Amino acid sequence: MQKTLLRRLKYDSGDLLFSVLLPPLCTLIFRVLPPKALVFFSKIAGKITFRLFRKYRERVTENLSIAFGKEKNQEEIKRLAREISFHLILTPLEVIYAYTTPFERFLLKIKIEGKGLLDSALAQGNGVIALGAHFGSFALLGARLALEGYRFNVIINEAHFPRMWKIINDYQKRLGQTPCPLNPITSSIKKSLNCLHRNEILYLVADEQQRRRGMPVPFFGQTAFTAPGPAILSIKANAPILPMFIVRENGMEEDC
Repeated sequence: MQKTLLRRLKYDSGDLLFSVLLPPLCTLIFRVLPPKALVFFSKIAGKITFRLFRKYRERVTENLSIAFGKEKNQEEIKRLAREISFHLILTPLEVIYAYTTPFERFLLKIKIEGKGLLDSALAQGNGVIALGAHFGSFALLGARLALEGYRFNVIINEAHFPRMWKIINDYQKRLGQTPCPLNPITSSIKKSLNCLHRNEILYLVADEQQRRRGMPVPFFGQTAFTAPGPAILSIKANAPILPMFIVRENGMEEDC
């Protein structure tokens, strides 16, 4: 009980701090920074994060060893783990930067590939399920496509930091996106089906373990429990599934 209260206090205090201080501070700082400054800062912060947080470092290293243990030695595994820490810091910074600076400075520089496939899928009239993962600047995918005029809906898990999520959702709405809370599940499913029936894009990030309602599948020699939601919605709405990612190539140059 005490552990739960302490955790709740941590989330509430962090939520208040982020929602009150970060928006004006980020707007002030990010508008004068060049994009490459985010890369420089993320490299430093990533190294600090990797060294300070032992449990995080061990978990990442263990997972990479399971995935690549037969292909890479321990030094290569550690190098990959440090690189993940860099991207872990850079991803939210890019989102803040994109939302607080003029579109042409960053968002509109993200190149779109495979647009014809998306248009062909939407031409079927049943909407499109955009299947994504925590890969690259995944949170900017909807913002970039919304600027092209696509109707974009994204399912968001707002389990923690409600004040911060409200600010993020407001930014998303300004860019033409429609955020849909994951909970309650019944309402989320209804909204998801409705947007597909309107022939819009529904973005689902589905690479997290789902032990309670997940489907067991082989993954890197292990059993992983993947979310069945995208497949179920696809069947119910007769909507095609298109994998969509933002690939970070060199620093801040990206492709969608």
